[in-house]
Amino acid sequence: MGCSMNWKCGLTLLVAVAAMSLSSCSGPSSPCTDCDGKGNAKVTVTIFDTLPAGTSLLSFSLPIAGITLTPSSGSDVSIYSPTTVQPTEVTRLQTDSSLLVSAASVPAGSYTAMNITIAGTSGVFINNTGATISYTLNGSSATCVNFQVCNLPAGAATTVKVPITLALSNNQNQWIGIDVNLNNAILSTNGISVDFTQSSVFTATTMLRAGLPSGAVDTIEDFTGQVTAVSNSSITVQNSITGQSLTASVVTSGSSNTQFSAAPTSYSGCNNSTPTTCVQIGSTVSMNANLAADGTLTATQIDGLDVTATDEIEGIIYPTSQSGVLGLILLDKTSASSNSVLSASTTTFGTPFSLDATSSNVTYNVDSGPLTNSGFSTVGFNGVGSLLAGQRVRVQVSKVSVVNNVNTATAVNVLLRWSRVTATINSITGNAFTLTNIPVYISSGTNGLNPTVPVTPQVNTYLNFTAFDGVTGTTDSNFQVGTSVAIRALFLDVGSGAQYSFQAAKVRVP
Repeated sequence: MGCSMNWKCGLTLLVAVAAMSLSSCSGPSSPCTDCDGKGNAKVTVTIFDTLPAGTSLLSFSLPIAGITLTPSSGSDVSIYSPTTVQPTEVTRLQTDSSLLVSAASVPAGSYTAMNITIAGTSGVFINNTGATISYTLNGSSATCVNFQVCNLPAGAATTVKVPITLALSNNQNQWIGIDVNLNNAILSTNGISVDFTQSSVFTATTMLRAGLPSGAVDTIEDFTGQVTAVSNSSITVQNSITGQSLTASVVTSGSSNTQFSAAPTSYSGCNNSTPTTCVQIGSTVSMNANLAADGTLTATQIDGLDVTATDEIEGIIYPTSQSGVLGLILLDKTSASSNSVLSASTTTFGTPFSLDATSSNVTYNVDSGPLTNSGFSTVGFNGVGSLLAGQRVRVQVSKVSVVNNVNTATAVNVLLRWSRVTATINSITGNAFTLTNIPVYISSGTNGLNPTVPVTPQVNTYLNFTAFDGVTGTTDSNFQVGTSVAIRALFLDVGSGAQYSFQAAKVRVP
């Protein structure tokens, strides 16, 4: 080593990725620092997603194996070379960023490109084209009938060079954002294929987005996992699927102090009047944090999901032909009992489950998280009849097993969590707006699966509670009818009495 998704089939799946070669100055375990005596800078990298409206992608796993920077002269410099590759789940990047690199030391100087190396990828989509799709999957002929959930072809391991103009000085803290554009990676020529070497699959940027909190270069939100360390000044949370561990400062005084909340007591086991006492080692939480240019995180909100970890699965649901039995595409999990299915490394992003919710003893709750104290209504999620295709739920489960090669689980408690939806702004009224071009399968239209969802569903936002990214709010001049928008929101059933289909905790304009 040296020193120095465009899919026209009507199925708008999209994925993107990038790749890079790894290097160091004097050997595989000794990266080059200050090679020319000019000092070193610190580089932090996050990844987010530009996702077109109408996507039917349910999950996409992007394992990034390495990142390097190409200097104007000399050899590439490695800034990310994990011993264990931690996959990034791309669909959540519609609204939320993921932290890839934190304060990597890089020789001061000029750089012209970023290189991202990825391992083979995987994805899951739902066919809402109204017709059967024929394609090649892992070298064999495959078909995906209408409304069926199917696997994407694997994307080949590769390295892609991404142009960037970067001048780093001694002691500089520099943030770089990788913007994935899924529209250019999924191809429909001769079937379906995933090709990361297509042009404009992603870009690298150093320009901060509008609406970010003061002092932040990005935000890392809804990072779920178990608490491995906690004190009055910091918290460490580790995700159960990726193994990624994030440590954030906790602020206990002042106007920007860390906010604590908890899921309803019947789900979390937490006394909601004192949520801080419910966050302890072993608890399952969701954390929001501001990322500074020096790579440090400051927790802005910690939401207790379980005081004591229990077996849970979280993911996107879709209906099946059996009443009360749902399909669930896994996006997160907690294995507290060492169950052989849940604890397996192969139970990961995109793993399908058959979820039995037929018991009359199942409880239904709504996780208010950042919207706690905003005054929003949880009406519209009160039983199995309120479950909609495209909702993201977290479920405490029992009887997790494999039956006839299908992962099965029985629901005990169901918690409504945050769906990610990209669509187009249809109208704006005050703090609320309506959407068009929502993902077809969650609509009430042709090939839609939710007859109670309005044609142009309404999104409500809350002053001082809903976070805006890329814009400062609904009155921002860039927040206009016809603009693409991504929301992280509670997806409620209007047919069960909800006033709004979506209660937004986050609104991002790419």
